[in-house]
Amino acid sequence: MSSVKGSDRVSIEENVHDIYKSLSEKSAQNPESAPFLLMKDVFMWAVVIGVKNGKRRPLTEVKREIFRWDQFSQDLDVPALRAIAIAETGDVELLLREDEILRIAEEFANEGIKQIKKELLDQPAKALWNLVDIVRYQQ
Repeated sequence: MSSVKGSDRVSIEENVHDIYKSLSEKSAQNPESAPFLLMKDVFMWAVVIGVKNGKRRPLTEVKREIFRWDQFSQDLDVPALRAIAIAETGDVELLLREDEILRIAEEFANEGIKQIKKELLDQPAKALWNLVDIVRYQQ
């Protein structure tokens, strides 16, 4: 998919932007503190956590655009986002409405980022090791 109807920019609430930055921007210098290479990677993890917890929350605060739709991997990220959207709505025609797929992903990420902060940043160990523990001990 080359573009999303409407906006092709992925948005988050302004008040969580620092979480995204702290988990990604310093990854080259200190991967233990910032285990994700890109904000897109933090976003995808937040989407998955939101889906796992079965919670979406519409973006209501001031929004900040953090990257464009074309940064999603066409063979990994986009199919996952499509599957999540279809599973959430039961509507396969949603595949024709990329803007709706993006909105659903943003809402899951908006909920999931709070859990990421709690589990990765608010714990005593460095973010990478907290992430490893989450992956290791998930049922």
